[in-house]
Amino acid sequence: MRITAILAALGLGLVASPYAFAIEEFAGTGTGAIPDAPAGTPNCGVNNLGQPRIVSFDVHDLIFPVVAIGVSMDLTHSWRGDLVVKLAAPGGTPSKIIFSHTGSNVPNGCGHNGKLAGVYKFDDSGDRDWWGSAFSTVPTGNYKVSAPGGANPGGGAILLSPDFKGLTPEQANGTWTLTFWDAGDPGPGQPGIGSVNAATLFIDQSDLIFKNGFETPPTTP
Repeated sequence: MRITAILAALGLGLVASPYAFAIEEFAGTGTGAIPDAPAGTPNCGVNNLGQPRIVSFDVHDLIFPVVAIGVSMDLTHSWRGDLVVKLAAPGGTPSKIIFSHTGSNVPNGCGHNGKLAGVYKFDDSGDRDWWGSAFSTVPTGNYKVSAPGGANPGGGAILLSPDFKGLTPEQANGTWTLTFWDAGDPGPGQPGIGSVNAATLFIDQSDLIFKNGFETPPTTP
């Protein structure tokens, strides 16, 4: 499913543009439970990933290059440090880790034990720090992507869109994927259980507006 948000510049003292402001929204399919990592040693960390939950987005009808990307996910999980989440364009390249091993700077760390419950959006306008939100239940809201954990240093806020900016319609139309792995087994002390309830991919093509006449016209004496 695709939804197009259009903001027309009419009656605002701006020169009309031949293009509309469009942020395309694509709903994900394939949501569901995120399988736990296999039991054993280590019981969590970068070498202990479970089977993936792959959410797919059928991206179609794009006609301009990609300018910016965002993704939202409705998540439930009892131990967010378990999760590794990666967004990938059609064919798997380019791709970007949204967050991973939150709260751990060592390969076998179990990370932050905060619960996830609700909708979390990630894009470059995010006003929240993912690793900094170390609450017992992580607040919903708009976050910046974080550098992968499981290594030192990890968790710093980074940009998402530059990795995808400039993809042509031919490169961007197709199946995008948002993949979730669980890095903690279900044993005592690491009881992470989670699911992806919904996800949405946002693709912005809007800076063509500013290249094609959406400037304030000069005043006349």
